[in-house]
Amino acid sequence: MTVDLGRETDVPVAALPVEARAAATAGVNGWTAHGLPEAGVGELTLLDGPLGLVSRTMDERDTATLLPSGTSLAASWDPDLVHRVGGLLGAEARAEGVDVVLGPNLNLPRTPFSGRSFEMFSEDPHLTSVLGAAWIRGLQEHGVGACAKHLVANDTETRRQAMDVAVDETELREVYLAPFEAAVGAGAWSVLTAYNRVRGEHCCENSALLRVLKEEWGFDGVTVSDWFATRDTVASARAGLDLEMPGGPRFFGPALAAAVRAGDVDDARLTDAAERVVRLAERVGRRAGFPAPHAPAPLSAAGRVELLRAAAAAGTVLLHDDGGLLPLRTGPGRTLAVLGPNAVVPCLQGGTFAKVTPATPPTTPAQALVAAFPGAEVLVAPGSAPTGLQPFAEVVLEGFAPGAETPGATETRPTSTFVWFGEIPGIGGPSVGGRVRLTTRFTASQDGRHELLVGGTGNAVLTVDGEPVATWAAPDPADVMGVVARADTVAVDVDLVAGRTITVVADVDLVPGRVQSVTLGHRPPAPPHLLDEAVELARRADDVVLVLGDDRNASRESADRTTTHLPEGQLALLRAVAAANPRTVVVLDAGHQVDTSWAGDVGAVLVPWYAGEEFGPALAEVLHGDREPGGRLPLTFARSDADYPGYGVGLDDDLVLDYRRIEPAGPAHFQAGGPVPAYPFGHGLGYTTWRLGAVRTAVDGDDVLVHAEVENTGERPGSDVVQVYGRAPGEDRTRLVGFARVQAPAGSTVEATIRLPRSAFRRWDTAAGTWTVPAGTHVLTVARSATDPNAVEREVER
Repeated sequence: MTVDLGRETDVPVAALPVEARAAATAGVNGWTAHGLPEAGVGELTLLDGPLGLVSRTMDERDTATLLPSGTSLAASWDPDLVHRVGGLLGAEARAEGVDVVLGPNLNLPRTPFSGRSFEMFSEDPHLTSVLGAAWIRGLQEHGVGACAKHLVANDTETRRQAMDVAVDETELREVYLAPFEAAVGAGAWSVLTAYNRVRGEHCCENSALLRVLKEEWGFDGVTVSDWFATRDTVASARAGLDLEMPGGPRFFGPALAAAVRAGDVDDARLTDAAERVVRLAERVGRRAGFPAPHAPAPLSAAGRVELLRAAAAAGTVLLHDDGGLLPLRTGPGRTLAVLGPNAVVPCLQGGTFAKVTPATPPTTPAQALVAAFPGAEVLVAPGSAPTGLQPFAEVVLEGFAPGAETPGATETRPTSTFVWFGEIPGIGGPSVGGRVRLTTRFTASQDGRHELLVGGTGNAVLTVDGEPVATWAAPDPADVMGVVARADTVAVDVDLVAGRTITVVADVDLVPGRVQSVTLGHRPPAPPHLLDEAVELARRADDVVLVLGDDRNASRESADRTTTHLPEGQLALLRAVAAANPRTVVVLDAGHQVDTSWAGDVGAVLVPWYAGEEFGPALAEVLHGDREPGGRLPLTFARSDADYPGYGVGLDDDLVLDYRRIEPAGPAHFQAGGPVPAYPFGHGLGYTTWRLGAVRTAVDGDDVLVHAEVENTGERPGSDVVQVYGRAPGEDRTRLVGFARVQAPAGSTVEATIRLPRSAFRRWDTAAGTWTVPAGTHVLTVARSATDPNAVEREVER
């Protein structure tokens, strides 16, 4: 094809030299693509990620807005809200000169153990599709391209760069590809191919997958490799990969030009890839003569804060409220205990490459609750110690070029964990080698055995007061991205007395490579009497807010969890506090499902997920009653780990993960004789009560309209989500096909109208290799959750 360049003097891309077109298919550095200067296309910036803009240099001193996680947004069941959050990110990206944001993450958390599930929207493909499309439209309204990721089935993290997903065609089409098809329908300008294999072929070399994307769905954007995922020039180019990232080029660029000149790759395929890059540049205003599209005005500072708090509250799910404990009572003379490690150090994001540093330290739940209840006595205690690695608060970072005796740069940095895709201070790029040294002075706050940890991509020696105490060997280069993502370390114990100051030094010889990292940290002993202090405050208080959940290491790339249970120290705290005060509200600050077998012992349970930088104030407003917890579960909470789909199913000896052994996943797993969930998909209480009334259906062309009356039977205004599940002839399990969020004053009735297009009834016919709508009677179930006992069924003929 020839791109319509809009000017008579334009030279078709196909007429440009092979080397120029091939250069357009490669990166320059960690976050920059080369572009095509011969066609007026400058460099393009592609930047992580879905929770906010990462630093181009992975520098913790660079700041950006930290958004609610995908799971938090999905719990809102509100496409308009998600659209606005996408727009907030789009406006910030445009202001920062970012052309493409690597997001949204459209994979499905098939199990609660996936290390990256917090980035994903939902276990359900329809909810993921609708909200992912809304996010994309909101972002791209600002002239910034979305890069829907990771195509496809990168739903878990263990050995993700080598694992091979075995999945049948029906499940692949109806479940795992569905959100990406919706992304194309929403006009996504790029798609990121996953690390893993599907049916034996790596996704960036998988011609069957990319043929569906480009030929069946008509995708006209750019396919981008996940970082360092490209392995073969000819296979990837022939399959349909357009852009290898990051740079410098390894398999595309000059290597692709050579393959074209050798006849191994068609010249037309190279032209197609280059034209797609040109089209992307035109869309984002990065091509001469093509200005950036007009964008909506960015939010004011106050508007931004309001949106972030509204989104955090809308995604907060009230799982359980025994006797109407929430919202908390207010007034002078009351005592509120705010307990738990996450009350003072909340977890706001997972440990992926897409980490974001907010411009100002986020207000903690404890700080926010002190401000929200000015007439009450607010008592604060962590109750248990953090379990993961703690970075040092400040280190001196020195970078030594290869062979240098003196550092080329010395910086004081407010962290002790580093990742470099690009320039390393005093050294240069990650392929140079060299040496880095981290030095910190650490004063023990208590007696006991302190753990020191060091790791990274090089060979490290850890010393304390000049004495070597541990070594770390550089990892296998084949797993370097996994080591960086997991922040693997070696640990050593050091006995210290309170008040003693030690000098800790990590000397790391860097092995030339594509990326470099150094991790240095400590894990202090648990202070004595933490639990006793918290229990005493719980006894004194009228109400308790107990904030538990993840730490910064709980959810990360390249590693999956083994359990949904809270850490043992937190469970001990929960049991003791609940016994001391039954008016305890447990807040689960986690990006995934958590075991709630203890829920009957406490007064209420809230799940805000990773709710972004306004988590603390939004939580306080929810507990105070200023905002309603509007969330509905985008994930099923099972009664035990063994009840989740895929429990005990892992990689076999050939690194195959067989999805066929665990289907169906998602809400369907808990139907038709499956396990009874603790809290079903779609569940959520809010601060009022609802009753589903009359339901009727009507045919409108190929569509079916579902009209459902919903009555707010409580004493407060509120919102609810009407959910429609479909079952085709011969099926015994339902699937979500539509939903609508409604709002109503106390005592009033509203009608929700949900339009179901013909595609809501389709099924994949593997034998015919196409979509069909099964003829006969389809059952539609209108409900307020996937297992609502008061659901209403209606039949429609198709």
